[in-house]
Amino acid sequence: MNVNSNLFKTFTLLGAGMLFSLTAYSGAMAHGEKSVSVSQDAGGNVKWILPGPRMLDPVVFGSPAQPTALKNDVGLPVKMRKVSADGKSFTMTAGPTPFSDRFKPATGSFSMQLTDITRFDSMESKDRVSGEFRFTDPSGKKNYVVKIKKVIPKGSVHQFFGGVLVDGILHGTTEFGTALMPTMYNYGAFWAVGELSINGKVVSGNRVVHVMTSENVRSPESSGYKLLMDKDLPHKGIQTHLILPPTVATPQGPKPGAVPSGFKLPNGKDQPFIHIMYDTNKITGLPVL
Repeated sequence: MNVNSNLFKTFTLLGAGMLFSLTAYSGAMAHGEKSVSVSQDAGGNVKWILPGPRMLDPVVFGSPAQPTALKNDVGLPVKMRKVSADGKSFTMTAGPTPFSDRFKPATGSFSMQLTDITRFDSMESKDRVSGEFRFTDPSGKKNYVVKIKKVIPKGSVHQFFGGVLVDGILHGTTEFGTALMPTMYNYGAFWAVGELSINGKVVSGNRVVHVMTSENVRSPESSGYKLLMDKDLPHKGIQTHLILPPTVATPQGPKPGAVPSGFKLPNGKDQPFIHIMYDTNKITGLPVL
């Protein structure tokens, strides 16, 4: 499978961002500092997301006659969308993305603590993150560890809100963050620089890492674990997304750079991103929907 690098542009954190819920945000300002802690013990439900097409939500992407979600870096160009036989609707992406319905089971655990203090991008941000994420590849033969080193307090294209957002909305119709994800509530999310190790060896010390603990945005595994469209979101539950895009942090800012995942795709190349789903979360600091 050839992974279309242009489609990854809609995902990479060079162009990722968030639109917070104004209601939730005004509440956050009224209450000052907000913190959440999220974890999953070993033995919980973990999935490795594989490259594949993403079904296109008409609420987000419009129609061939009136296309929407065209904004650079977060939308999807019309040429990268497939069209129905009658020409009246978009159906799916024209190539594979990191947001497919394809997955394989894995194992893992994680723990993270998020503190949201600074509300806007600033190199003086006081937002804080600590965390460590463990998981295996689908074969179980490779053990991965992602250690968070520091938050990224300022986005290069869109606001990172000081590096941490607690209690807000992102993606989908917001035009902040890739439109390939649904418009979803997040208990907590952050952007950071992290260290990736495989089988005890550090393979990259400057990965851009994006993590979100959100409402459930996928169908049950018995129904295919499909990434849902906006109208199908249950607005309940909790799951955590660990995402390492093909982006590295450098002194000059974020730069493109495939993740040295060591996980071979059918085309013989390494999967250039890592997207892990943790589905058995525990959280303190906010109630679960």
